[in-house]
Amino acid sequence: MKGDIKIGRFFGIDLKLHFSWWLIALLLAWVLATNFFPTFYPELSTKQHWAVAIVSALLLFVSVILHELSHSFVARKKGIHVHSITLFFFGGVADIESENMKPMDEFLMAIAGPLFSFFLAGVFALIFQNTTNSLFINAISFYLFQLNLVLGIFNMVPGYPLDGGRAFRAILHWYYKDLRKATRIASYVGKFFALFLIFSGIVQVITGAFSGIWLILIGFFLHFVAGLSYEQVIFYDVLSRWEVSKFQQKAKSSMMISGNINLKKFIQDNLANKHKLFIVKKGSSPDAIVDLTSLQSIRGADLEKFKISDIAIPLKKLGTLTPDQTAYTAFKKFLATKSHVLVVKKTLDSPKIEGLVFKEQVMNALVRRLKFGVDFPHSKLSGMNPVLTTQLAHQESLKQKKSKKGKTKNKVTKKKVTKKKLNSKKSSSKNSRIKRDTDILGLPKGLPVPKKPKK
Repeated sequence: MKGDIKIGRFFGIDLKLHFSWWLIALLLAWVLATNFFPTFYPELSTKQHWAVAIVSALLLFVSVILHELSHSFVARKKGIHVHSITLFFFGGVADIESENMKPMDEFLMAIAGPLFSFFLAGVFALIFQNTTNSLFINAISFYLFQLNLVLGIFNMVPGYPLDGGRAFRAILHWYYKDLRKATRIASYVGKFFALFLIFSGIVQVITGAFSGIWLILIGFFLHFVAGLSYEQVIFYDVLSRWEVSKFQQKAKSSMMISGNINLKKFIQDNLANKHKLFIVKKGSSPDAIVDLTSLQSIRGADLEKFKISDIAIPLKKLGTLTPDQTAYTAFKKFLATKSHVLVVKKTLDSPKIEGLVFKEQVMNALVRRLKFGVDFPHSKLSGMNPVLTTQLAHQESLKQKKSKKGKTKNKVTKKKVTKKKLNSKKSSSKNSRIKRDTDILGLPKGLPVPKKPKK
C-alpha cells in the first residue's frame, strides 16, 4: 500500500505503518494532554500532561502491535504464513498466505486479538491499583487499562473487518460452506456498524462533544476496509480459478529492444507506440524490462545521458511465478512488487525463464469475468472455492445428463427414421417387384397383378 513505512520485522513478519497513523497519533496526544489527563490528574503540570500523553500514545501503539501479533502467533500454529501486518492506530490489516482458510482456524485467529487486549487491560489495571504513589505511572496505566478494555470490547463487535466480524464470518463460512457469501453478510454488518459510529459521532459534535470526531474517523475507516475486504475475497474467488499458465506468454518481437539504444532516441522512435513496457534482450532471450511509466523522474534534457540498459530492471529482481500457481498469487505479487510484469519459470529456483505474465492481462480477465460472467474455455475447477466447485460440477453433470437425454432422443428418432426408411425400401422393392412381375406377364401398365388363389 502506498505511504506505508516498514518499521521492523518480528518473528518473520514485516510490520508496516500506514500514513494515517501519524495524524491519529498527534491528534490523540493533543486530546490526552489538553483534555483527558487535566480532567483526571489536575495536580500534574502542563508539561507533565504532555509527557504522560506522548508516552501513553506510544504505549497504546505497542498494545495494538501486540494485539495484531497475537493473531499471527495463532496463524503460525495453524500453519498459515503471515507475510506482513500494516498497522493503523486502532488495528491492522494482515497479508496472509491464504484467504480461504478453515473456519475454525479463522475463528481462533480472530478471537486471539480481543482476548490478548483483555489480558493487557488486566495487567494495566493491576499496575494502576499498585502505583498510587507515582502519579506519572498511575496516570499512564489508568489510561491504558481503559483503552485496552475498550479495544477488546470494540473488536468483539460482529462486523467485518473487526475481529468479532471475522469470527462471525468464520461461523457463517462453516454454516454456508461459502466464503464469498459469508464475507458479504459480515461486511454488510460491518458497514452498518460503521455508519452507526459516523452518525453517533456527528450527533456528539453537534451537541458540543468534540470527542465524537474519533467515532467519525473510526466509522469511515471501518466502512472503507469492510468494502475493500469484500472486494479482496471476490478477487480471490475469481482469480484462484485460473492458473498462471493461462496468462503466460513469450515476449512479442515488437516489444524486444536492445539495451545499447540511447533513451532519447528510443522515446522519439516509440512516441506513438501503444506499449508501455518493453523487454530488453540479451542475445535472443529477455533479460530486463523498461517501464515508460516510471520515467517521470527523468527530465527531458537528461534523456540523452542514459541508455536503455541504465534504466532497465533485471528480470531477476522481478517477482517469479510458476505455471501451476494461481492468478491470485500473481495479483498479490503485482501489488507487492509494484511491477507490471512477472517472470514465469518451471520452478522458482530454475535459471531459465519460460515466459512472462503482464498485469494488464490479469486485470482485463478479472474485469471481464466480473462484468460478463465469462470464463476461459475448458476452464479447470482446480483452486476454486469448494462450494463453487461442487455447484459447477453439479451444473456440468446436469448438462451431461441433458446431452445424454438428447443423444438418446436422437437415437430413438434415428431408429424411427431408419425403420421408416426400411419400410419404404421394402414397399418400394415390393412395388418394383410387382412392376417387374407385371412386365413379365405382359399386362398393361397400371393394372393390378392377379392374386394367387388360396390353397
